Amino acid sequence: METQLYKVFSGPAIDVNIIRKHLESNGIKCFVENRRGDENESKYSVSTFDPTVVLEVEAENVESAVQLIDTFLKTKAE
Repeated sequence: METQLYKVFSGPAIDVNIIRKHLESNGIKCFVENRRGDENESKYSVSTFDPTVVLEVEAENVESAVQLIDTFLKTKAE
């Protein structure tokens, strides 16, 4: 059975990796999707570059991950 993943954060790779390390240090397994910027969902090349990276977690960790991310971002903003 395939694990169901849910997007909890997206942004530039550096931000996603900081958040990923924070979640993993709190016991949450993370999955990073780094889709090529020159392809769209249908895999056809497009002319714009999208550097967005997606961070996903398993269903049972979504609520905890969202809370940790929210707290982390609020602390970072201060």
